[in-house]
Amino acid sequence: MLVKFLLSLGYVLGLALIHPNHAQDSPGDYLNAHNAARAEMGVRNLTWNNTVASYAQNYAKLRMGDCSLEHSGGPYGENLAWSSGDLSGVEAVGLWVKEKADYYIISNTCRTGKVCGHYTQVVWQDSQHLGCAKVRCETGGSFIICNYDPPGNVVGSRPFEINQTAPTPETAVTPSSTSLPPSTFPTPEALTPNSTSLPPSIPPYPGGVTPNSKNRRQKVRLVAGLIAGPSALIVGLSIVWLVLRWKRKRNETDSIFDVPFGDEFENEMGPKKFSYNELANATNNFGEKNKLGEGGFGAVYKGFLRDLNTFVAVKKVSRKSKQGSKEYATEVKIISRLRHKNTVKLMGWCHEKELILVYEFMPNGSLDFHLFKGKSLLTWDVRYKIVQGLASALLYLHEEGDQCVLHRDIKSSNIMLDSEFNAKLGDFGLARLVDHAKGSQTTALAGTIGYMAPECLTARKVSKESDVFSFGIVALEIACGRRSIEQRDEEAQISLVAWVWESYGKKRLLDVVDKKLCMNIDQNQMESLIIVGLWCAHPDRNLRPSIRRAMQVLNFESQLPILPCKMPVPNYDVPSAPAICSGSGQSLMSLTIPR
Repeated sequence: MLVKFLLSLGYVLGLALIHPNHAQDSPGDYLNAHNAARAEMGVRNLTWNNTVASYAQNYAKLRMGDCSLEHSGGPYGENLAWSSGDLSGVEAVGLWVKEKADYYIISNTCRTGKVCGHYTQVVWQDSQHLGCAKVRCETGGSFIICNYDPPGNVVGSRPFEINQTAPTPETAVTPSSTSLPPSTFPTPEALTPNSTSLPPSIPPYPGGVTPNSKNRRQKVRLVAGLIAGPSALIVGLSIVWLVLRWKRKRNETDSIFDVPFGDEFENEMGPKKFSYNELANATNNFGEKNKLGEGGFGAVYKGFLRDLNTFVAVKKVSRKSKQGSKEYATEVKIISRLRHKNTVKLMGWCHEKELILVYEFMPNGSLDFHLFKGKSLLTWDVRYKIVQGLASALLYLHEEGDQCVLHRDIKSSNIMLDSEFNAKLGDFGLARLVDHAKGSQTTALAGTIGYMAPECLTARKVSKESDVFSFGIVALEIACGRRSIEQRDEEAQISLVAWVWESYGKKRLLDVVDKKLCMNIDQNQMESLIIVGLWCAHPDRNLRPSIRRAMQVLNFESQLPILPCKMPVPNYDVPSAPAICSGSGQSLMSLTIPR
């Protein structure tokens, strides 16, 4: 009795510690939702078990950081649910029970391309005890877990015994089918593997067979058996082979559907759902000639949608990348919320056979192809417009939404250019949602070397300031026409920031201007862009500006900052007092133009 009391007390205290402001469903709520579904199938009720509930609670707390739908691998049966909103436990159970519509009871199979395992676990007759828990995810949304003891979904077994009142595929699942006469339905005993009973409507001697004709019939059956036996064996082996092949293919695609998608998918006001065949036809069956590029998480193809009479970019996540599935879910969750002229528009999605996203097509490709690969020469006016567009997108992400969006991978290759060379920020696979009041967030190391702020590499902390650092690097790339890290340069010029900062200290800013521009520039804008780039890429995150302040300087609504003559050393513990470079400011405009 004391042990049960302590378990109950531990479970209640654990729920209070998970999140003080996050409403929890009571054990009765979970039980009622489960037992209502079990009652429909004639299955006995579950009872609440605090040991099972404590296990669920502990695992839920471990998943608060990312809330990915990864099973615990514990001793209990398990159902998981995730939503970007405040999903209740009763709603989660309701989603699992909805899988009943795709479950074929007689054959104990699931409709092709669908998942029924959550439902069969809910109604599994051998499961007796239930324990559930719910947490709020640090990245937003709700995570719910229910554990069952003993576990269900045992291979080769049914979730419950079939009775005549249970819906069948013929009567419930396939709307177009017609019901069979009641007399042809088998009894429960006829469907029990060990039963030899016959349905009462079937006569004891089918076809008028009598005892007097028994010997003759046995001879005929013997001959037929000798012929049919090998044939049946061949057919049986073929069926087994087909079933195993189907299961193997289903297991290969299970991970595609075990992704925490939120309500953003089904909102008809948002991105459109495309069929796989529709996108295959649009991209010439994802042909090599249509491929625009390929990264670690899959390839992007150019396509044409005849119904919409428009070109699109189709991003297909690689089957080999588990991380790619998580990035896919993150990207959909975040980018479907965005409404800004300088972010790439998500037009649609598909996850029938693959994980696919459909974006508006950017005719001029990505910024890096123009800056570093000679696709075209971007004039100064176009470059300054690109910087202002990127800053506007970042201001929207950081300050103008319900939550702050940390992009975490701002770089030239993720800045797309439309037909008029307007900048559009894309690739939100590494992005994170955080509350505006929250400062930094500790995450796994992710991003691109050369664009990552020092604190991301050392302390694995991401923040608005780390995004601003990446923005500063891109700004310097646009001004200088060289990458953030150039291995071919002499050692002192490997780092773009260090190289530009050295010229700033020598009061020779224009020495770093992209030579391809032939000095056809607005010198005030160039000075502003380079100094803002250095300011944003300051090694000390405490001394970087907000993106709003950076925009004000770029728009000449605020004065240029005065930076140290020498590039500072990062200091993560004590805010540093910057040394002032004498002669900084407007005097930098009187620099000698390099030949």
